[in-house]
Amino acid sequence: MSIGKVIYYHRRKQNKTQEQLCQGICSVTHLSKIENNVKEANPKTLQLLCERLHISIEEENKKSELVKHKLDIFYETMERLNQEKAAHFLKELQECKEYVHCTDMIYLYELYMLRYYLLLDDFSAFEKSSQGIHKYLSKFTPFEAYVWNLLQAIYYGKKEQFSQALLFLTKIEEQAEQYQARISEYYYFRSALHGHLCHYSLSIHYAYKALHVFQETNNLLRMVHIKMILAVNFIYIGEFEKGKEKLGHTLSDAEMLQDTETKALSLHNLGFLYYRQGKLGESLDYYSQALQHKEKNTASYYITISYLAEALITFSQNEKAAELLSEVLDSFQDLKSPRYIELKILYLEASGAKKMLIQYIIKHGLPIIEHQMNIDRGMKYLQMVASYYEEKQDYASANHYLHICNQYLKNLLTNIGSPVDLKIAAVR
Repeated sequence: MSIGKVIYYHRRKQNKTQEQLCQGICSVTHLSKIENNVKEANPKTLQLLCERLHISIEEENKKSELVKHKLDIFYETMERLNQEKAAHFLKELQECKEYVHCTDMIYLYELYMLRYYLLLDDFSAFEKSSQGIHKYLSKFTPFEAYVWNLLQAIYYGKKEQFSQALLFLTKIEEQAEQYQARISEYYYFRSALHGHLCHYSLSIHYAYKALHVFQETNNLLRMVHIKMILAVNFIYIGEFEKGKEKLGHTLSDAEMLQDTETKALSLHNLGFLYYRQGKLGESLDYYSQALQHKEKNTASYYITISYLAEALITFSQNEKAAELLSEVLDSFQDLKSPRYIELKILYLEASGAKKMLIQYIIKHGLPIIEHQMNIDRGMKYLQMVASYYEEKQDYASANHYLHICNQYLKNLLTNIGSPVDLKIAAVR
């Protein structure tokens, strides 16, 4: 606790001037330095100042510890994804916000507010608050700097800018184990990011580390999410029985926790598992079940629609895919959103309008492949464009897009900065 800031807080609260408080105790200059933590006061001076303010250093220490405890619980509720409890503890913290702003907990409070905005997916509030906090980075403790980098990684991950998110996580990897008793999320997000970047072995490695941490903290919901990540990775590397086993566990866990979202995701991933095995009937059945548990016209709903349509196209049921996608596309208002563009590409592919498909991919698809598009599809569409120009015997253009495709794959595998400047590439 910064006793100088506490003295400042109580002096202002009691409407006392510096002259009134320090009269007969110390000079105004000396008090100013104490309040600004420029100079440490001797115990006798502190005792006299506190007596005049009718406060006790011991009681103030207890109050400070209580607020710190509330801050810790506030973050823990967010790690457990409990919005209701997080809102409750935030309300309690806001009641003593003025006090917090006069202590050394101020930066931690503001950082934990960033985590709250991420819990709510309120990116606008996160961005605005981050801009305000950024100028104080040099004053952060090592732990606060760790939290800042972790939260920036979570933000970029949620925005589907996975390479940028991984840069922040790599920066703080050495501190992750040191702080895991206070912040348990690092390995979870590291695992998720590697999965998105097709680094399946690394994703599995960090998933088991995350599972161990969540087991120690008895965070049941996040343990289920880690099992889901493991299942998806097992599917991608062809370990279908392991994937199926994990998804069986997540379905049971979702039923126990009465978690509709997790149940829907488990069903979706079972659809994906059977798709990868070439079992169309089972795949479509599970995708359809997943949609029944999802709210229409949400990001999660559109993702399952896109996977279902892709399965239909793969197994030459293009007419059904086009009909499904046409209905969904009509519900969009933002025709420039990455989700719309991805679904529109699938629709054109299902419709067999090859020239329109290639033109649309070049104009609208390439700029979003870098950050927003499913990586498998991104590779597929780059290769599709290259093949189109090869068929037209335009070998210069074909080689151009093959080069982009190879560079995209190389940089994804090695995670070297930004995959490729596809906005420039699309101009050709």
